[in-house]
Amino acid sequence: MKLDNHIIPFQLGGNRVRGSIVRLGTAVSDIIKRHKYPQNIESLLADTLTITACLGSRMKHDGVFTIQAKGTGEVHTLFSDVTNNGFLRGYVGFNTDLTIQDKDLISLMVSGHITFTLDQGKYSKRYQGIVALEDKSISKSAELYFNNSEQLETKFVVFNNYGSECSSKEKLFPSGLIMLQKLPNKTDMDEEENKEVWENSLNFLSTLKKEECLSVSLTSRDILFRLFNEVGVTVYDEIVVQDKCRCSKEKVELAIKNLNKDELNEIADEKGNIKVICEFCKMERSFNYV
Repeated sequence: MKLDNHIIPFQLGGNRVRGSIVRLGTAVSDIIKRHKYPQNIESLLADTLTITACLGSRMKHDGVFTIQAKGTGEVHTLFSDVTNNGFLRGYVGFNTDLTIQDKDLISLMVSGHITFTLDQGKYSKRYQGIVALEDKSISKSAELYFNNSEQLETKFVVFNNYGSECSSKEKLFPSGLIMLQKLPNKTDMDEEENKEVWENSLNFLSTLKKEECLSVSLTSRDILFRLFNEVGVTVYDEIVVQDKCRCSKEKVELAIKNLNKDELNEIADEKGNIKVICEFCKMERSFNYV
């Protein structure tokens, strides 16, 4: 069965390495389509949405996982979050006169930081990790976050089908990835074997091509067993991801009610009408505060 918009957790080598494979269709394409971004911005957002979905899928309780980057370049904001229910959303803030056509993070955002936030409300303390904006891709920044903040060796291989001249786009998912993480040694005696499984897994992952990872003709299980059969693969149940914003009329009304008169006058027209457009889903709502 070939599922659209899904994540499959797995483990390798007798639980010495854990990972996830993510392949997203409309969950990414519908978000990107409604924003009408330049191609390089579409590519950046596609990778960020896919990584966000991957990392957020490990939540054990009600909550939200967020990736947010702030920069000083022509792209100043990169934001994506996902709930424990798999509701995914995101947007990019950039100068209207964007001139840079590069896809890499440094060219677009120049300098700044990326924040990884896990908020599971009453179930646990809010956790936040911050890394400097120093790598050319959001995937390398995510690896740095895990390697430094959680002392967990991590590898991402991320692909998307934006900003490329591809004649067979209909045969490929819009975005996908495989993430691997080396689990800690249970005993000192495990170190050598764990290292061997990890290095073999990385070598096998390095052979993955975009056309294979994103192919709609292959199931995610097909891909995992093709890559990692020699080290042993155990796959778990699929996790479904959806393009779904969490905005609502009630939330917007509450925000408007909390504004003072001067703030209301700034955003209202002469008749007291206020138009609010959600940055994520582009839903337009109108209110009158007179």
